Amino acid sequence: MKKKSIWISAVIIICLLFWLVVNCFDYGAEKRKKSVQVAVSFSDTKNARTTAIWQDVLENLERQGFTVAWRDADADIDKQKHDIQELLEYEPEYLAVMPVKTIGLEESLRQADQGKAKIIMLDRLADNIEDVSIMAEIRTDALWEGEACADLLAQFFDGREGKILEVRGENGSSINRMHNIGFRNRLSKYGNLEITASTEGNGDRGTARNNVMSFLLNHPDSIDAIFANTDEEGIGAVHALEELGLREQITVVSVNGIKDVKTAIQAGGYYGCVEASPYLGRELAELIAKDMQGVQTQSSMVTRGNVFTVSNLDEMQGY
Repeated sequence: MKKKSIWISAVIIICLLFWLVVNCFDYGAEKRKKSVQVAVSFSDTKNARTTAIWQDVLENLERQGFTVAWRDADADIDKQKHDIQELLEYEPEYLAVMPVKTIGLEESLRQADQGKAKIIMLDRLADNIEDVSIMAEIRTDALWEGEACADLLAQFFDGREGKILEVRGENGSSINRMHNIGFRNRLSKYGNLEITASTEGNGDRGTARNNVMSFLLNHPDSIDAIFANTDEEGIGAVHALEELGLREQITVVSVNGIKDVKTAIQAGGYYGCVEASPYLGRELAELIAKDMQGVQTQSSMVTRGNVFTVSNLDEMQGY
């Protein structure tokens, strides 16, 4: 009788353990596979603008009540490809992608397109995806931003000759390419202005500072102005000019509109800035909400900011 009781107890314990294992496994699988409405792949949060985009997008999606999964690629295209693979496991209805580079995400986006996710390009564009269905693109007008910087320098020199050093932005990004094209095309209309050299900035103040300083030490008295692809390169360039005692001799223009540049314009030696608003979250959230309701939406939402110099600096919000 005692042996029978022990045997029955053992069977009960085994059954309980089996039930616990099965249920825990099912719960874990369910948790891993829990779907979301919106997935977002950010390029990075390394500077004021990309951080502002990240914050604004998540705040607006949350305000609309969407379930969201997101990843930060940390400016690494390989990590972004892995991030997108992970995000697709959530089976999102919408996938917003802010590409690190124009090339490299082709297969990831094709895979998303073959699933049920509707793809939205955020802030930046990607190349070689003609066979991928893109629901919409939400960004600023980077081509115009480059053109506006050329106009700023034309305004500053007012017919005088000016030699310009271009500090390039993030390698491989669509924004860098479009700023470059816009600036050069517009500058060609001003016969008194020319780009005499170009150096790397890669969206980093330290890199820009080091390369601008190296250029000026090796080529003294060779430039009159600096076109910085973004404010990060602009602030880096100003640091180099300050260290070399050239801030009053060489002016700077850039794109974005961060608070540090507002301070630099106010201090002098930094002529102006073309705003590229990071506040794209509202457009993204409203676009998704309308599409969910079956309302026809725009396939391209491109915005232009303001152009700031010391004359209208009070209007510059900064971020």
